[in-house]
Amino acid sequence: MALIALAGGLAAPVSTPVAGSPSAAAAAARPGPVSEILARRLAAPAADADLAAFYAARGDLPLWTGGGRVAPEADRLIARLQTAAADGLDPQAYRPGDLKTAVRRAASGRPADLVTAELALSAALAAWGADLHRPKPAADLLYSDPQLRPPALSRRAVLETVARAPSRQAGLSQVAQMNPIYQRLRAALAEEQARGGPHLALLRANLERARALPTDLGRRHILVDVAAQRLWTYEDGRPVDNMKVVVGKPADPTPSMAALVRYAVFRPYWNVPPDLVAKSTAPKVVAQGLGYFRRQRLEALSDWSEQARRLDPAKVDWPAVAAGRQPLRVRQLPGRDNMMGQVKFMFPNQLGVYLHDSPLRALFTGEERLASAGCVRLEDAPGLARWLLGPGVTEAGRKPGPPETRADLAEPVPVYLVYFTAAPTEQGLSLRPDVYHRDPALIAELEAGSTRLASR
Repeated sequence: MALIALAGGLAAPVSTPVAGSPSAAAAAARPGPVSEILARRLAAPAADADLAAFYAARGDLPLWTGGGRVAPEADRLIARLQTAAADGLDPQAYRPGDLKTAVRRAASGRPADLVTAELALSAALAAWGADLHRPKPAADLLYSDPQLRPPALSRRAVLETVARAPSRQAGLSQVAQMNPIYQRLRAALAEEQARGGPHLALLRANLERARALPTDLGRRHILVDVAAQRLWTYEDGRPVDNMKVVVGKPADPTPSMAALVRYAVFRPYWNVPPDLVAKSTAPKVVAQGLGYFRRQRLEALSDWSEQARRLDPAKVDWPAVAAGRQPLRVRQLPGRDNMMGQVKFMFPNQLGVYLHDSPLRALFTGEERLASAGCVRLEDAPGLARWLLGPGVTEAGRKPGPPETRADLAEPVPVYLVYFTAAPTEQGLSLRPDVYHRDPALIAELEAGSTRLASR
């Protein structure tokens, strides 16, 4: 069940060069016959605009050819393209057969043949590299912190990555580098393809979800797999702890997201969601009187600002609130029975989602833990607090004190809310229920893309 086996060593991030500035080699090189033919072909009206801009920025210096021959890394690129199915991509989209023919003809040493091979290799590299790092929309994440979003590797940026690397092979390795979760799912997909297993479509869908994650997940990071309803903490690519979590109900799903945990709040209030105030709190006050309101340690506020005033609950028009005619902010005071528990962990985002403690311990005993309104409830919130903040801060935060006491992390820690319905583990392939029914739309999107590629 665990995603522990998905954690490998952290990978080096894909370099994102500044496109457009010629390399030192290009600036110093004299144009030869190959460069002259390259310039003429790329000046034609029907020329590939990305290739034209890339070569113009390097003074039309070839990337794949020199000394009258094609570099041996061309064969390595072709070999990788032939196995693109292991990345959930269509190998024929990159025409490896045509590339082999162009490289073979370039053995003649004729400048025109070398240029044909040069342009074909660069076009294939650019297309494959961009596809490798571009997830389908149905698999994408919400990146609430821009620095976590993987760089958009455009076709030209792919070429610049290889051109700026210490060697062509190093550049190809940089383009091919993906995160450890992706690498494990890629291996699982290759095994499934080799044996003709029944889970090809499902593994490809989950590989697409892993494609959306950054190459470098961070030295310390938190992974919440919503489908597995479990959380892991990682250091230096290795899991150090894990716990059960309660995630959103199908009607209120926990989103897929990448964010940075920046601070914890001890002794938090619980701001009751407005729809819950209308559907649950207000009807209970109408039925049971203000005694219910007081027993639940609730208070009514004038608005949602930090300067909100406390209202006299006896003066609230509770039937109007229950009918939805009058909005009302209600919050629960900190304490042992507060729905936030003793601490919540904040990674500011537009959806208002966070990790938090919970007094409802029975929820963690079931196999299916779908009970929240979208936030993630933690089986061991104090343990996560110690890992994030250290024992001293955690113990101080758990003692009596003022409400909403904030404790900033020394350094923000990435948190990834992911949704893997299939994942390789130490015990084999783990299949999880698609509780949010997200798989069919993603699989259909992938199949539609394969159909379009096959019809080209």
